[in-house]
Amino acid sequence: MAYQFSLSYYYITEQHDKQLDVFSEASGDSRQDLINQYVRGWLGRNRRYYETLAKLDVTKREIDIDDWVKIVVEQGFEALPDYKNSISDGEIPPNPLGHIILPAKMTKRDINYIFLTKQNYILLRTAIYYDGSKIAQYLSRVVYEHIQRNWELLYAPQVAAETSNYWLKGDK
Repeated sequence: MAYQFSLSYYYITEQHDKQLDVFSEASGDSRQDLINQYVRGWLGRNRRYYETLAKLDVTKREIDIDDWVKIVVEQGFEALPDYKNSISDGEIPPNPLGHIILPAKMTKRDINYIFLTKQNYILLRTAIYYDGSKIAQYLSRVVYEHIQRNWELLYAPQVAAETSNYWLKGDK
């Protein structure tokens, strides 16, 4: 069963906004579908990190796993009981998104929701909670990181191939 993660908006650079439009048109994927893919990809690449945080949270709150999952899914981290044992320095590894600093000038874009598996839904809630940012800022950094890392290697060649068959000529 897919879980709907509600969002209101995210921020994107003007350049990334144009790139997303161009690739959306070339691929036939909606912007919302692309953002959904980016979030799923981020969680997949960093699954071990976010699983570690979720397990740490369960342990430190001394709560039954099933109860913890139910509360996180249905109500969010705010509804969890307080920690019985505080998290000490060094127990949380460096945030894999910590190096991403968004540019000052960004455009606000609306988005309604993304669909995730139960595990990804929980991991995304965990990620946002431990990141310490708002949903929009977290999502914006995921989108920024994804486009920065993948545009030249994955997306630009596909967009270029829409108007030219030069890619078939080889590496001569």
